[in-house]
Amino acid sequence: MGKRLRRTAPQDGLGAEAHFANLGEALALTPRHGERLRGRAVILIDDVMTSGATLWSATHALRLGGAGPIYVLVMARATKAA
Repeated sequence: MGKRLRRTAPQDGLGAEAHFANLGEALALTPRHGERLRGRAVILIDDVMTSGATLWSATHALRLGGAGPIYVLVMARATKAA
């Protein structure tokens, strides 16, 4: 339903700030799917959330495309090792 506007570097080993910089506005809805989602509720599901950058980028693309409300479901949250 979406498309990647530009290539992004792998997220492994990057800090939270670098995750957001890497994915910032890298995703968008395709015009066809944007029309289908306009004003409709969307549920984003992420298996493991690390920095939240991927969810932010996807949510941003959905909002720009007119979708809403947007709900996020995360199965697990990664944390730093003690």
